[in-house]
Amino acid sequence: MPVQENSFKSYSEVITGSIIYGTIGVFLDRVQDMSVGSVLFCRLLFGVFMIFFYLLLSGSLEQLRLRRNRKYLLLLGFLNAVTGICYLSAIRHSGISTAVLLLYTAPVYVNLLAPAILGEKGSSKSFLPLILSVLGVLLITRPGEILFNINAGSEFIKGLLYGILSGISFGTTIILIRYLRHDYTGISQTFWLTGVSLLFMLPSALLTPASVFLKNFDTLFLFGITITFAAILYLRGISGIKAQTGSILALLEPVSGIFFDTVVLRSPFYISTLLGCVLILTAAYLVSRNGTGDQSLKTDNQPVL
Repeated sequence: MPVQENSFKSYSEVITGSIIYGTIGVFLDRVQDMSVGSVLFCRLLFGVFMIFFYLLLSGSLEQLRLRRNRKYLLLLGFLNAVTGICYLSAIRHSGISTAVLLLYTAPVYVNLLAPAILGEKGSSKSFLPLILSVLGVLLITRPGEILFNINAGSEFIKGLLYGILSGISFGTTIILIRYLRHDYTGISQTFWLTGVSLLFMLPSALLTPASVFLKNFDTLFLFGITITFAAILYLRGISGIKAQTGSILALLEPVSGIFFDTVVLRSPFYISTLLGCVLILTAAYLVSRNGTGDQSLKTDNQPVL
C-alpha cells in the first residue's frame, strides 16, 4: 500500500499548483513593451535555475543524467516553446479565459492520437469528448458576433487560432512526455525541455533592449519564480495520488485562469464562454476518466509552460 497515496499533502500540492498556474494572464498583463518570445525566455530562464537549485538542495541532481532518447528531448523543448508562444499570444489577443480553455482541448487530441502513435489501447468513448470540445470551441468563438463585426473580431480570431495551435502542440507534448516516461522523471523532463526551449527563445530575447528588460525585471522575476514553484508543487503532489485523480484536479487550472481573468483583469465574461467552458472541461474530465488508472501516466497533465 503506497504511503503517500491519498495523502492530504499530495492533494493540496496539486490543487495549489494548478490554481497558481491560473495567474499567468495576470503577470502577462503587467509586462510592458516586450514580445511574447522575450517574456517566455525570461520565464524559462528563471525557471530552469529554480529547478536546478531545487534538485541540488534536495540531493536529486542524479535525475538530470541524460539517458536514452536524448534527441526526443530536443523535440520536447521545441514543442514546449511552440506551446508557450501560442498560449501567451492567445492570452494577449483573446484573453486568458479563451486561451486556457483552448489549451485544455489537448487531452482530447491525446486520447485520439495516442492509440495510433504509442500503440496504447484506445477508448470507444473517444468521440464524445471530441464532439463536446468542438461544440465548446464554437461557443467560445461567438461566430455570429465576429461575422457582424469583422474588424473588431480580427484580434479575437488571431487569439483563437493561437489557442487552437497551443492545444494541438500541448497535446503532442503530452504524448512525447508519455513516450519518455520510462527514461526520465517528470521533473527531469521539465528541466530539459525548459533548457532546450530557452535556445529557441534566445533570438527574441536578444532583440529586446536591455532597458525594457530592466523596466520589467521585477514582474518577470516574480513571474518565473511563481510559475516554476507551481510546476514543482504539481510534480511533487502528482507522484502521491492516482493519475486519474491528478488529471481531474488539474482542471482547476482553467477555472483558476478564468477567475483571475474576470475578477483581477476585469475582462468581459460571456454566457457563451461559460457554456463552452462547461463543455470543454466536461470533455477533459471524460478523457481523464477513460484514460485509465495506470499510475505510470501521472505526467500526462504536468504543467510545461
